[in-house]
Amino acid sequence: MQAATRSRIDGHWSRRFGVPVPGLQPVTVAGSGRYDDAALVVLLGDHAYVDTPLAALDAVTPLALTHGPAELLDPATWAPVATGPVPGPADHFWADHGTDLSVDAPTIDPADLELLRPAVSDAEWREAGFDREPNACFGIVEGGELVAASVLTALWGWPVDVGVLVAPQARGRGLGATVAAAALAAGVGLSGFAAFRAARANAASRAVAARLGLDAYGANVVVPLPPRAH
Repeated sequence: MQAATRSRIDGHWSRRFGVPVPGLQPVTVAGSGRYDDAALVVLLGDHAYVDTPLAALDAVTPLALTHGPAELLDPATWAPVATGPVPGPADHFWADHGTDLSVDAPTIDPADLELLRPAVSDAEWREAGFDREPNACFGIVEGGELVAASVLTALWGWPVDVGVLVAPQARGRGLGATVAAAALAAGVGLSGFAAFRAARANAASRAVAARLGLDAYGANVVVPLPPRAH
């Protein structure tokens, strides 16, 4: 990862949590007011940052400060305060101008993404960011059918976030890496860097990151909390 990319990532989280990155303490708890019913937990290196609703500060702070940074990514850590399952963690992978990406998938019309929708679940569609307005789309068509696609969407105000979907019958052939590389290259071209986030339990997505030589930096979980009383 280039130094400028790391600086931009750290700069975003520093502004988000209002503290230097790396933090002055192993665990930082803040209440940005962005959420009413969830806490965002981010691990960067050996420091963790927790953004909790203001109403939940009293419950979340002592729990966070009595665990090590890596422990805060364990969903079980949050059982005493979570109001439902804690998905994740998700690992963050990055490409920039130092990443060798081959572009072997053509662009497609955003409307064509709908051709892939019947092949995947609603949860997969949302998790891959296919429910958001894309800056660019790439796809592979076989036998007249769209079997793999990627989207580049906005993250932190920049077109850098890459999501991938592959039809079940086409999985295991490297098509996910092919379409991911095209979207990542587009993100690097537009913004200087690009992101690919993968659930730690998703072996296929992690294989894509490894195959493309992406740099791992950061991980997160989202903890559902009681909604603020109105």
